[in-house]
Amino acid sequence: MKVFQFKFPTMVVDKASGERVMFDPASNADHRRKLDENIDQWRRQHPEAHDAQLDSIDMDAHVAVLIDHGVTSVNREGSQQIVNLRPADQKPAAGERIARIWEARLGMKMVRFEPYEGRAVFEALDKDRVSARGILANALGVKPWEVMVEPRADGGWRCRLARTIIWQPSKMAARTQEACEQIGHVGWTYTADAKTGIIDIIPGEPPVFLKTHPFPFDRLGSPADRDRTPFGVKLPARGGADVVYEPVEMDWRESSFLLIGGEGGSGKSVLANNLLASIVAQQPLLSVVDLANKATDYYWLRPWVTAGYWGCESVVQAAGVLNMLVDEIEHGERARAWKENAWQNWLDIPRWAKEKYPLHYIVVDEYSSLVDEAQLVKRIPKADSVLPAVWAQMFTGQAENDIRSRVLRLLRTARAQGYRLILISQTVNERSGLGPTTRDLFGQRIVMGPNPSEALVRGVFHDVASMPVVPEHLTALGVTKGVGRAEFTGQASVVFKTTYAGTQDRSDTYMLAQALVDRIGVPDGVDAARFLRTLEPHGEDDPVDAEYMRWLTDRVSMPYARALATDPVLSAIKGAWDESRIALGERPDPIPGMGADTDGADAGDGDADGDGGAGLPAASPGTDAQPSGPVMDAHELARLMRA
Repeated sequence: MKVFQFKFPTMVVDKASGERVMFDPASNADHRRKLDENIDQWRRQHPEAHDAQLDSIDMDAHVAVLIDHGVTSVNREGSQQIVNLRPADQKPAAGERIARIWEARLGMKMVRFEPYEGRAVFEALDKDRVSARGILANALGVKPWEVMVEPRADGGWRCRLARTIIWQPSKMAARTQEACEQIGHVGWTYTADAKTGIIDIIPGEPPVFLKTHPFPFDRLGSPADRDRTPFGVKLPARGGADVVYEPVEMDWRESSFLLIGGEGGSGKSVLANNLLASIVAQQPLLSVVDLANKATDYYWLRPWVTAGYWGCESVVQAAGVLNMLVDEIEHGERARAWKENAWQNWLDIPRWAKEKYPLHYIVVDEYSSLVDEAQLVKRIPKADSVLPAVWAQMFTGQAENDIRSRVLRLLRTARAQGYRLILISQTVNERSGLGPTTRDLFGQRIVMGPNPSEALVRGVFHDVASMPVVPEHLTALGVTKGVGRAEFTGQASVVFKTTYAGTQDRSDTYMLAQALVDRIGVPDGVDAARFLRTLEPHGEDDPVDAEYMRWLTDRVSMPYARALATDPVLSAIKGAWDESRIALGERPDPIPGMGADTDGADAGDGDADGDGGAGLPAASPGTDAQPSGPVMDAHELARLMRA
């Protein structure tokens, strides 16, 4: 029991009369209320009397007597003071009050609060320990006394969380790293053991990238990389002379779909080149879809693109490739084999089946531009009721709608049969067909560039709050070219930098193509030396071999007529559009690859001998794959839709 005395005044001014009267809290209710208010104010200034209650009033001495019947005892154990809690304080909610009262009374900090053991432990801490534990506690959202800190020999800190606090990597990893950098600076890192609750905060130098990280040519074609595709290096945890750059890899076993976002010039093309070189070295099937004016980005890949699956010459051929892929997946030979054998995952099928039905990678680049005019045509009006310009819009809109709808279909159905999709876009939002619902079908997501727009970041990443940031000092050092961030399934999110295959004299695409020629060769009919020369620098006095460039494209491109036939609605719009132009006295554009008087058979580009041109083998007419169902005559379909 501890007794306190509060001195109250002898006389006060009466509010009613304004006269001075004797202060009598023992018998005057108004005076008693005033005494209680004064005592409450006094207690706030004297924390040691916080729990003392009014026991008696001595009118002769003008003193109020307060008694704390549950006074807490204090014992010393070495350098620590142990406060034995009274029963009313043996609960977690009392921690803040006990800390406030006893830290002021003892001049120490509460380092442990153990209400169920009935005690609180106080210790004198220097300002560095107080700062370190405060920063970490605030970052983790816990109380300072729930973090014990001890200095390490290297200048860092060993922190132990209270038994009631569980360190959760998914929620606390990023915040712990931020705390490390606040306690020290960029380059400080940590290790954490969730079982013991120990977090070691380790001093270090700021992490950096090299100006250029070389492409790992030694890994091209490695069997171990069939399902893990390297494309860069991770930002190390810390810098210094002994820094090790770990490769960052796409693990296709975790997810078959990769979304890449980035503004122009952010490094998307170099990233795609790195990925595709390693992929092609595994000799899979390959489809490429892109804008016609951007197709040159993938010219270096043409020898290894599967014949008929190059959809980069027009929006119709882009749609045609995707229509054909969906048809294969849902109705083709591979679909039938999966159904007959009850296969559920390409990774689990027998070896002979993997050889018969190899992996098929699909690249769709500039996606937002490929679908920015997409519209589903539900009814075709009479040919003479619509201007040709409107027909052109309908035609483009239907083709782009095919692209958008087929990509979504691939995302929902393609994984089990060994199809893997890489989709690249400058914008990722609802308008471009990549809203959150579609975005989340991609298990792997990348944003290129050190400082992308907030809209792009939120459009691509699922968990923006947990994404690491690109350190500002990398920009100051001039090493952010090729930098990006990746959010993976089954791996921690990372900041990375793409590797680069180019040299001072040769582009990255030339070096990658040459490496593939050396490693896996080129298909029959392709002249490796002549192909590589098309990738060399050319000028006014040394023009590129345009004839061979055309042949390389024709060899793998889906014929326009065949692409048009993959969508009967698109064919019907083309027929009505042509009728509209004829009615106005205009001449319709001929279908590429079809002569004016042909019956619809592919006729190449006018090479009567069929040898592909002087010194060239005949270009492949593309794949023999056809839509699984009958294709209705375009004019008949147009008639039915107008009815």
